[in-house]
Amino acid sequence: MPDISSPTLLLDEQKVYKNIERMVKKAEANNLTFKPHFKTHQSVQISRWFKKNNVDKITVSSIKMAEYFADDGWQDITIAFPCNVLEINRINKLAKKISLSLLASDPKTIAQINASLQNTVQIYIEIDTGSHRTGLRPDQTEVIERLLDQIQDSESLNFRGFYSHPGHSYSAQSKEEIRTIHRHAVSQMQRLKAHFEDQYPELLCCLGDTPCCSVGKKWEGIDEMSPGNFVFYDLMQAEAIGSCKADDIAVALACPVVGTYPERNEIAVHGGAIHLSKESLKINAQPVFGRIVRLNDDLTWNRIVDNTYVKSISQEHGIITCSAPFFEHIEIGDIIGVLPVHSCLTADTMKGYHCCRTADIIDHLQAAH
Repeated sequence: MPDISSPTLLLDEQKVYKNIERMVKKAEANNLTFKPHFKTHQSVQISRWFKKNNVDKITVSSIKMAEYFADDGWQDITIAFPCNVLEINRINKLAKKISLSLLASDPKTIAQINASLQNTVQIYIEIDTGSHRTGLRPDQTEVIERLLDQIQDSESLNFRGFYSHPGHSYSAQSKEEIRTIHRHAVSQMQRLKAHFEDQYPELLCCLGDTPCCSVGKKWEGIDEMSPGNFVFYDLMQAEAIGSCKADDIAVALACPVVGTYPERNEIAVHGGAIHLSKESLKINAQPVFGRIVRLNDDLTWNRIVDNTYVKSISQEHGIITCSAPFFEHIEIGDIIGVLPVHSCLTADTMKGYHCCRTADIIDHLQAAH
């Protein structure tokens, strides 16, 4: 096994390629423009794998992330986060060199950025289709009309359409529940589009969550999709939501074994909250902070080890409850793999990737700044 002595985030590039290709084909089959969200991987090198699949429009979650990918040549970027008026100087600088799209749902935001813009930007009005995080409800047509009037009166703002992230799909317990959420989100966007498309015939509707984009079937009236987590997937998607298979999970945290406790069939690993985050799942009423895989010589992995999981974490420690057969073959100094509950947070904390098979080191935004 390659020389790994501390927690290291492994990336199976072949699984990433397959995940990208699958979602590209899903978009093509439904006549959707694919605008993947890059908040999960945050990597210029991984972004280039999307370019190989003819992707030329992307979504990010911050101005910093937009700048990072613009520096590598991406020319059509949507910041899918409520526009922060305090970043207007950076917005102006970025909008000078790329096609930049922003999200807004408050007339005060539109008024403030319009007063200070020096370059044209596109505006999506953010719609809350059920997650109740940010955005306007679809039935708030009076506020939406006010926003549209402001955009129409501006020389620097162009209305691009409606954007929604049905994030409540992450609370779904089955594929059918995901599809129900998806159908409801699509129908809300369809009605909104029908209400405004005579006046704005070129408006676009975009939906952007991984569960719905992975298993949703009906897309009539939707023009764009912008999922992000699908590039890696994770235990939440595989075991709690059902939007992928465990074999689709493309990242695992390599953790050194630092303690064995035969009286309770548990081991301690170097790999805790600062590596995995504190996200957990309930499986059989037990909190699970990660599932265990055996690592092959090339650092790839196969199936999840039965009855073996991370039961608790502190800052640097992970405590793993083991099945008897697994425990018998573990020794101090071994390296085991932990599939993360939420790959977005794990990737952000680890700030880089070690590729399986090739041992290449892949960049990450947080390490580049």
